[in-house]
This record gives sequence, C-alpha cells and structure tokens, in this order.
Amino acid sequence: MNSHNLKIHSIETFSNEYVGLVRVRTKDGSEGWGQVSPYNADITALLVHRQIAPYALGADALDIEKLVQEIPEREHKFPGSYLRRALAGLDTALWDLRGKLENKSVCELLG
Repeated sequence: MNSHNLKIHSIETFSNEYVGLVRVRTKDGSEGWGQVSPYNADITALLVHRQIAPYALGADALDIEKLVQEIPEREHKFPGSYLRRALAGLDTALWDLRGKLENKSVCELLG
C-alpha cells in the first residue's frame, strides 16, 4: 500500500438532530464510516468540519492514535463534550477504514 494514498482526502457528515454519521475517504478511494453521539448530532457534525477536519485532512489515516491525541491539544481553547463527540466520529471511521484495509473486524483490531 502506498502511504501517500492513505492520507485522509475527505471527511463528510450526514446528520439530523438524532443521528450523525461520518465518512472518511483516502486518496485511493478507501472509506470508513463512524458515528457521533446521538445527542444533538447535527451540532456535533458541524464541529467535525470546523474543529476536526482542518487537522485531519492530509493526515495519515492509519495513525489513529496520533490524531486522537493531537486534535484536542490543538483545540485546547475549545474543550468539552462536543469536541469529544466529533472526535469519536473520526476515530470510529478511521478504525472502520483500517479494518476494511486489513480485512479484519474492528473487534479483532482492538483485541
């Protein structure tokens, strides 16, 4: 696998007040799906684009731990549950992507 092709190329959200889905795509077209908390999911989806995507786009899609640690540090002026909920959407989408690439369930990857 070319690591350049596994950079996060796009992040999309699909939401209403109660459901928020996150789709992450890499340059080679691989994709993973995640979900944000159902509490005001539409607001959380906005944060995915405003607070998460600027740091995640172009990053290595397989370096999940680094992203999950760095984004809250960079957004230290905007802490709180909405940021964590938005980050969870990215986190779960990246694990789904990794599972698809390795042909394993997320349960197998996490042990």
